[in-house]
Amino acid sequence: RVPESASGVVRSVGRPGAMAHEMTAKWLKAHCKENGGYGTPELNDKLYLHFQGFDRIQNLEAYTGLKSLFLEGNGLEDLEGLSACVELRCLFAQQNMVTAIPASLPVSLSTLNVSNNNVSHLRNVARLAELQTLQAGNCKLKTLESLDELRECANLSTVDLQNNEIDGDPEAMVALFASMPKLACLYMQGNPVVSQLRQYRKRMIASIKTLAYLDDRPVFPLERHCAEAWAEGGLDAEKAARKAFKDEEAAKQRRDHEYLTNLRERSRAKREALAEKGKKALADLGLSDSDGEYEPEEEPPELVAARAKLAQYEARPGEEEPPELTAARAAASAAA
Repeated sequence: RVPESASGVVRSVGRPGAMAHEMTAKWLKAHCKENGGYGTPELNDKLYLHFQGFDRIQNLEAYTGLKSLFLEGNGLEDLEGLSACVELRCLFAQQNMVTAIPASLPVSLSTLNVSNNNVSHLRNVARLAELQTLQAGNCKLKTLESLDELRECANLSTVDLQNNEIDGDPEAMVALFASMPKLACLYMQGNPVVSQLRQYRKRMIASIKTLAYLDDRPVFPLERHCAEAWAEGGLDAEKAARKAFKDEEAAKQRRDHEYLTNLRERSRAKREALAEKGKKALADLGLSDSDGEYEPEEEPPELVAARAKLAQYEARPGEEEPPELTAARAAASAAA
């Protein structure tokens, strides 16, 4: 057994002077409680174990309900010890010292991040049938052959392999990624094979029909339209396709403008028809509507006389009087 110090840190066997945290069952339970988890291992669906100084994965057999596991920034040399986590969907193991992807990883994984590790081959990814996102940038991948199993990942939509040392036949690279039926996002910049492929971006876009994002920017509809035309007929075809695309966009804008103009005209005509209908209804009632608005009848003389009589009396202190009475009092004072 690895000897444990008083502080709970253990000295790694075979590496004199190296210090590492031990992933004990007791520590894991306490860590879960401290981070808002549960003391019962199988109830936890997330486990945050990043930047803890672990050199291996231990004692996770009871954590069968895990969906996401964060192991970033430790000293892991392998990813063994996760076979019991049969519901694991996301594994984040970047910035470690992992050299390979083990065959014991749960097949339920949909996201796997092993970037900034020492991975030199993508062996065993083919068995991960649910894998949708694979991040393996800044690793030790050197050949296109080390990527062959990607062809078997039918659900893979995001692949990050940037800043490796991948070299080989550029045509084989195009064929590899074109064979992936759901590939939508690809990062390959920073690899020698990319610089060997002339018109790299156009070739990749034209060959991978599902690609929506390549390296540093999205693939917009105009770029795809032009790239596919270029692949079929060269530069002249690309220019013609670009012009046709822009002409179609301009025509669509004109159609949209005409549609909105016609919509406004129809709405105006409808309002005018309703106004005419209202005028006719008022005319049938014997009311005048020269301005299109209702005009009230003049007040009866009796009401006018009563208001004038009331205007002769002062309002009681603190009481408010109707504005009509105030106006009548003012008119009476002015007449006197």
